Amino acid sequence: MRRQTFSFVAMAVAMLAAGQANSTVLPLGSGWQEDVITAPGVPTTNSAWTFTLSEAAILSIVDGFIPGDIYTLSGDLSGVTTFYVGSASEVQATGSYGSYWTDGAYSKIALWIAPGSYTFSITGNGAGGTPSGLAVRLDAAAVPEPASWLMMAGALGGVGIAMRRRRRHARNLC
Repeated sequence: MRRQTFSFVAMAVAMLAAGQANSTVLPLGSGWQEDVITAPGVPTTNSAWTFTLSEAAILSIVDGFIPGDIYTLSGDLSGVTTFYVGSASEVQATGSYGSYWTDGAYSKIALWIAPGSYTFSITGNGAGGTPSGLAVRLDAAAVPEPASWLMMAGALGGVGIAMRRRRRHARNLC
């Protein structure tokens, strides 16, 4: 009985280690990481991607080869890239794939991710042909500075005062 239990535990550990060996760690704040699909509907070369967060972050993916490809995330994270023009002021507009981020011809996605551990894969439709390149990045989510919170609180207070005065003025007219 002990021998069977030991064999089972050893096999489970080996399978877990093999699964970890086949994943690519996505480092927080390291900029764009390149990846490639070799055939439509097949996971990318670096899939499965994995990361652990202690704070909120933004996961971004952008097409970076021939315009028109659409990518799908599956696993702990899900989503589909879409076509829109990214802002030049966003962190994604920096680095080697920044120009693709600000170009509406290339599909992209940005997901806000809560703290935790995640594993996901990426597949693509290969609409522009294969192999097809893309880039992935993980950045810390911007935390508003105390001055921003103070301005927001002041604005909400101003709206409240304006509403109160308006209500008084409406009562006086009746």
